[in-house]
Amino acid sequence: METVPAKITPRLLEAIDELIKEGWFANRSELIREAIRELVRKTKAERLEAAIKEDINWGLYGKG
Repeated sequence: METVPAKITPRLLEAIDELIKEGWFANRSELIREAIRELVRKTKAERLEAAIKEDINWGLYGKG
């Protein structure tokens, strides 16, 4: 694995540490990796949805 440095605000760090304290994640690295995976999934789904809508519009009206 590669290390990627990042700056995180104190408020966000508190939220991260609270989730870890509550047992949702084992450590900060695990939480951050999961957050990035979720962002990637969400972004891919949004792109796919936009492409599908564009295809539907093209099919119905001949334009995007």
